[in-house]
Amino acid sequence: MNKFIELPIADEEEEEVKSILVNVSNVGRIFPDPQNSRKCIVELNYHSINDAPVCLEVNLPYDTVRSYFMP
Repeated sequence: MNKFIELPIADEEEEEVKSILVNVSNVGRIFPDPQNSRKCIVELNYHSINDAPVCLEVNLPYDTVRSYFMP
């Protein structure tokens, strides 16, 4: 069974927040954003076409996002 999580992502070009669905099994590591305590970085378990890791800047605090994955 696939589980999905809805994450708010800031779109810098359009200056708005979009929600995207991410498969929970694709979420790798979660990091606090060192420059903004109200955001965090979510690294996904797959790579982009140029073999770089895919990271999302999420408009939620680190502790909030981490709590979604705690049993």
